[in-house]
Amino acid sequence: MRRISFWILSTVSVTVLLFGFDASQRGSSIGGTAAAFSGGTSGTSSGAQDSSGSRNGTSGSSSSGNSGSGNTSPGTSPKTQGSQPKATSSTVTGATAQTRWGPVQIRLTIAAGKITKVAILQYPNGNSLDLQIANYAFPRLIQQTISSQGAQVDMISGATYTSTGYLQSLQSALDQANL
Repeated sequence: MRRISFWILSTVSVTVLLFGFDASQRGSSIGGTAAAFSGGTSGTSSGAQDSSGSRNGTSGSSSSGNSGSGNTSPGTSPKTQGSQPKATSSTVTGATAQTRWGPVQIRLTIAAGKITKVAILQYPNGNSLDLQIANYAFPRLIQQTISSQGAQVDMISGATYTSTGYLQSLQSALDQANL
């Protein structure tokens, strides 16, 4: 009789602890800041934070907040060596797309009429699941954008809202760049 009551009490305790555990808050030491995703033709990506106001809701051309090395602001040329021609690059920021889970906004870097880099300025990051989806979806979306040099990008399964917001902001940036 004593074993049965101990077993029942243990089972109830474990069940209460299991259902009372809030997994969405576990391991979330982000503290409200989010890493900016970016990708370019050089194959490098930046995990640095975009501290230049990544929550601004403005759209249009912007010259601040470039992350990574080798980027230039609009109208300037990168340093070249020897007889290489100087190439100019410009950045275009897409409109903020409001999704069910939060805003999505991108910035394109364009050189010689080609997309060379895509940076994610805003994305849903309210909980750890949002961050998992972002870490999974954005590198794939960025790679497809650079490969296709346009908006011919496949949706990412499991990240439908994020993919839709990305495509809306991407199309806005492409329209501004006349690509």
